Amino acid sequence: MSKNILYGEIVDGELKFDNKDDWDRLFKIYSGQSIEISVQPLGKRRNTKQNRFYWKVVVNSLALHFGYTDNEMHKALKLKFDIESTSKLTVMDFSEYIESVIRWAEFEHGFILNATNTPKSSD
Repeated sequence: MSKNILYGEIVDGELKFDNKDDWDRLFKIYSGQSIEISVQPLGKRRNTKQNRFYWKVVVNSLALHFGYTDNEMHKALKLKFDIESTSKLTVMDFSEYIESVIRWAEFEHGFILNATNTPKSSD
């Protein structure tokens, strides 16, 4: 079962979710079941350098390889890796996501990404 992560903040002793609809959806799904809730401070969100690498190297190269637009590729990757929003990922989580995408491209499709944005095939 996939892990559900919700974001929010505690204001004046009350929990305010970034997207209350997500909580309502999960509340219905898990109604009558015991659940575990974990609370931790949100780490620093992804940075512009990571985001630039992701879009210019990872997304663009894969989009060209598979014949998608950059936005289509981004949406497909989020769906494949069960990511709701890359903008909410921490620096560490975004790094792990990028590494997962790179490994998937190489091991599932024989496509090697490199930092110079020159797609190479592993054939």
